[in-house]
Amino acid sequence: MTYPHFPNTQMVVKVNRTLKIWWRDIEKNRGLEASELLGGLTALISVEPDRYLIKALLKFWDTERLVFKFKDFELTPTIEEIGGFLGLPYKEQEMIVPHKPTPRSFLKQMGMRHNPDLLCLKEGWISLEFLYARFGDEEGYENFSREFACSSAKWEKYRLNAFAVALLGSLVFPMERGKIHTSLSYVVRMLARGGKTIVPMILAEIIRALIKCTRGKRYFEGCNFLLQLWAVEHFYQRANMVDIIRGSMGNKISNHASRMKYFVSPVGTEDWFVYLRERSATQIQWKYYWLKPRRAIIRGNELYFIELVGLNGVQPYAPLRVLRQFGQIQMIPLRSHMSHYGYDFGSKIPHVSTILRRWERVMTIDVQEHRPFCTSEYYVWLLEDAEHADLSEEGISGFGDERERRWARNLLNNNYEITPEMKQQIVPNIGD
Repeated sequence: MTYPHFPNTQMVVKVNRTLKIWWRDIEKNRGLEASELLGGLTALISVEPDRYLIKALLKFWDTERLVFKFKDFELTPTIEEIGGFLGLPYKEQEMIVPHKPTPRSFLKQMGMRHNPDLLCLKEGWISLEFLYARFGDEEGYENFSREFACSSAKWEKYRLNAFAVALLGSLVFPMERGKIHTSLSYVVRMLARGGKTIVPMILAEIIRALIKCTRGKRYFEGCNFLLQLWAVEHFYQRANMVDIIRGSMGNKISNHASRMKYFVSPVGTEDWFVYLRERSATQIQWKYYWLKPRRAIIRGNELYFIELVGLNGVQPYAPLRVLRQFGQIQMIPLRSHMSHYGYDFGSKIPHVSTILRRWERVMTIDVQEHRPFCTSEYYVWLLEDAEHADLSEEGISGFGDERERRWARNLLNNNYEITPEMKQQIVPNIGD
């Protein structure tokens, strides 16, 4: 058997020992506060990363359609799934827009004096070791008192935020060589104030990393830990009661291992690639039954997709293509040129008021308990890779493309072969 070439994509493969020590101290003394601020993110520290799965997944990512395209179905991480893992709010919450701080403003946000010798701040990063020595160590204030512009009492308040910056920078928004984004100090401050959500930012950076690494970027700058959990939960088909019994309570990342107890994982990139390549739509877990949102964000009021503000740029997201992940019948989705709306931030972060306004007006659908059916037209359209046709016209309401549906129906009416796999997926008793 021949395999495709798998680039040597780098990512977080081990949790830094210093971060583990810091978390043990935080959990013992301020665990409840940390959970209120970060939700389930702290449980990522205990995840065993599988870089082979991520490398295999990259071979199935479609950089234009922004979904994983498998044998006869598409999947993508959704806001609801990421938010469910983390136990963090996102509905009726404003997206956080990052700010790139100057060296002086970053240190001020951390309660510290300006230090022109910290050249790394000019490059937009700080080290975990720097943060731990000053905020993680119980004697950090005494050891570096000359660097602080606050009292020891206020320093205690800064310590939790510093840990949050370290955790986010190490595992959620990682940079190569363990560098931590200084922009995260502002993100944490906004989280602590309340009324703002980090969930879209996390999803945006996962999608961005998938695009960049599929196109050859060396380092995966999204949360590969969350992507790994997301994928395994979808590709291990199990009884719904497993999710309900082992996932309805507590931290969804912590009890992931319990839900996956009997999953026999492929070993190595090649094994994962073959496993993923051979799965059909009837062999996966379309919905997490421990996840119980009543409504799902599905498209913009003006656009057929949603613009997410990430840490490093704006990233489109297309849940219309994966209606079955919401228990809905998948039809041929409305589509547009999403690549025109995605971009990286430069030295200055532009105003994104229009994106925030659109986020307030996103459209939602009911999350159903139906079997993961699709229309016969959609099945034909997907297998025929019909997106060589023009994309959907602008300004159409609803979710489905009627023009493409008629094209697929015409193909079906001309003696198109209906396979047993196709019959298993097509919704019964549906008219033309």
